Amino acid sequence: MTNESTARAQVRTDIGLAARVLPTHYPLETFIAVNPLAGLEPIPFEQAVRRAGDLYGVRGTLSEDRYRNLYRAGRISDGDLDRVLSRRYPNLTREPHVQLGPRSLTATELMRADLLHGAPVPAPVRRNRTRAEQWAPELADVVDAHTARWCAAFFGTASWPMPGRERGFYAAWRNLAPRDRRLPRSVRASLRAVPERAEDAVLEALGRAEVGHEERITYLQAHLTRLPGWAAHIHWCTGRRTDIDLTQYLAVRLSYESALLAGRSGAALPAGAPPVLPSARERVTRLVEHWGLTGVTETQLATAARILAALPVSAREALWQNAFEGQYRDGLLAALCRPRTPESAPADIQVVTCIDTRSEGLRRHLEARDGYQTFGFAGFFGVAIRFTGLPGGQPADLCPVLMAPAYDVAERAVDDAAAARRIAGLTTLTGAETAFHAAKDAIAAPFTLADAAGWVAAPWAAAKTVSPAASSGVRRWLGDLMAPAAPTQLGCEAIPLDERVLFAQAALATMGLTRDFGALVVLCAHGSSTENNPYQAALDCGACGGQAGGPNARTAATILNQPEVREALRGNGIDIPPSTLFVAAQHDTATDRVALLDRHLVPRSHHGVLGQLEADLKAAGTALAAERCTTLPGARPRASAKRSARHVLTRSADWAQVYPEWGLAGNAAFIVAPRAVTRGIDLQRRAFLHSYDADTDPDGSALETILTAPLVVAQWINCQYYFSTVAPEAFGAGTKTIHNVVGTAGVLSGQSGDLRLGLPWQSVAAGDRLMHEPLRLLAVVQAPLDRIDMIVDRNPVLQRLFGNDWVAVAARRDAGSAWHRWTRGGWHPWDETESTDRTTEKELSR
Repeated sequence: MTNESTARAQVRTDIGLAARVLPTHYPLETFIAVNPLAGLEPIPFEQAVRRAGDLYGVRGTLSEDRYRNLYRAGRISDGDLDRVLSRRYPNLTREPHVQLGPRSLTATELMRADLLHGAPVPAPVRRNRTRAEQWAPELADVVDAHTARWCAAFFGTASWPMPGRERGFYAAWRNLAPRDRRLPRSVRASLRAVPERAEDAVLEALGRAEVGHEERITYLQAHLTRLPGWAAHIHWCTGRRTDIDLTQYLAVRLSYESALLAGRSGAALPAGAPPVLPSARERVTRLVEHWGLTGVTETQLATAARILAALPVSAREALWQNAFEGQYRDGLLAALCRPRTPESAPADIQVVTCIDTRSEGLRRHLEARDGYQTFGFAGFFGVAIRFTGLPGGQPADLCPVLMAPAYDVAERAVDDAAAARRIAGLTTLTGAETAFHAAKDAIAAPFTLADAAGWVAAPWAAAKTVSPAASSGVRRWLGDLMAPAAPTQLGCEAIPLDERVLFAQAALATMGLTRDFGALVVLCAHGSSTENNPYQAALDCGACGGQAGGPNARTAATILNQPEVREALRGNGIDIPPSTLFVAAQHDTATDRVALLDRHLVPRSHHGVLGQLEADLKAAGTALAAERCTTLPGARPRASAKRSARHVLTRSADWAQVYPEWGLAGNAAFIVAPRAVTRGIDLQRRAFLHSYDADTDPDGSALETILTAPLVVAQWINCQYYFSTVAPEAFGAGTKTIHNVVGTAGVLSGQSGDLRLGLPWQSVAAGDRLMHEPLRLLAVVQAPLDRIDMIVDRNPVLQRLFGNDWVAVAARRDAGSAWHRWTRGGWHPWDETESTDRTTEKELSR
């Protein structure tokens, strides 16, 4: 028994270690952006994407053909390529010219020519394979198909539940699988004999597959990466629910494989050996033929081949990626060095938005009007709460997943009668909707439902199709009629006063808003409204589980308006005038409309400035809608601002629209600096903007919070968009047009197969045209360099992200200083070449 227990514990440990290569896949309703290669972050980015190629058989960058198209389009220049080559091979410039017949080239020009004209790098080949892949590849697909079918049945809707699933995934499958008539009789007989415990089934199958202990983790990874979507979601479930985990999942997969492969062993098929790459001499010969050169001698060929030997063909895509990123980064840093127009007198209205890239456009258009100052801060405004709305029900955790909600905040009525009417109306509407969907999903009820409600549903569906905006307006009117709005306020008494004061002080100090307060300070959260969109949550906050930030903004405004909080802040050096009022708002990023929240709490003394704010928000939103319309498929590129505003509203309400908005597509930089650094620059909604004033943060605590929380979340978002673009087959969700939703777990492409990871293709591209440029995140920080070093030295997560090139860092002490690049070896001027590959440098010097 001791030996059995030890073996079971060991196999569970091995499964846990094997699962480190898996992404995390959150359910659709709580969608959170993740880096699908987060488990590989402890190794350098370039190595990680190669490892992903071995595991999944996909590229971790664009193809060379794509990069060359970008080069021809002017998106990558000769200078970009040369700077990357010089940084990687700093001895390159000391090499003598290379003569090829009549043509004389520098070593840099020779390498650049190979990048431009060499045979493209072949696609990666999956090297980590299961026994089924090795011995009978057609059976590997059978294992996948059956496993995926049972996963879909287990996680599917409750209207057709998997029989016995209350006993757990493995137990239910063990009872049902032997009755599956689609399997041969011998396979069904084998499945009837699988062990009762999932661990024992895994151990037995590994033994039959002749998997030695030393290769067990690698072999388990081979199985986990066959259906990475289902494996990733089950990995997320592990510890959150008791009826399914990766051990049960692998027990099913391995038992199928063992039964299907009975009697086969040893005769492994070739592993899809890596393609033979051209030698350095063959690459030189290709260039000679491309240029049509004559009179090239053997010595010249050998000299040129020696230079190209330092640049492996397999490294070319990484160099292209660095050059691709370099042009954007160099241009951004140059723009941030240009003199800014100084701000005028203190603003009457200050607006604090989320750091979300979409808020950059709203801030820019709002600041174009007089009297505004804007700030950027994490969209939960520093208050990690568990929120319960007026109707009650299940509370929602409104904070980044890096945190746990600290306090419960509930919405309560100001007018009891109005609140009762609203709750009753919402209860009726929710009950009707629940009954409709339950009937629609049941086995036979759709036929009855069509007879009973078709005369209403059909015209309504037609109206939604022909005139989505009008039908949306009617729906809102009916909703307001049945459940009219009721004034409410948030109760924050559960948060102790000292905690409220600490929150207020930390938030204001971190964003640099500690003096010169205006008449209104607007805390503007964001959300998104779309129809018939399983990925709705992905358009809300990318950090907070797909939740809009309105309740957080309302909570923060409530706290900052409390006299006792202001009195305590005054003792800490932050004096908020009595005339300053904090108000909450929410920006709908699909329509670019901004709604002011809790208007009934605004005193008459501020009605005038509030009216001005509403007018200016409407104008700024209209201008932003016109700007966004130029990139939305199907929109008129030169429509008027008003027509554009109507168009984005229609897209939001259109249940057939696969491009309601672009979300955070294009994100490429995270800027931590005063607004004066970026004000007046059109950052094209590509930068996360976090306000920070180093002078108000002498101990670096605020900067440490920014770099270890919002920056980390931004890196997740950046990587999800990056890998959904470069490897959509493995880490994206495919086209929306064939999505089928599986309960709340995720979507399938079609009726079966793997759960799709990442973002839909329509979130990153329009047809073949990429709307998201896959660039790794650039962190731009204005702060003392030694302060940044201190923070990195005590935070392993930053050492990993910065040191392994998942995030690049550019920093300067103040606006008058030059930009410097963070490296493991210290800070270097941004434009200085720095060796990142000493081995190849030595090869060149020889």
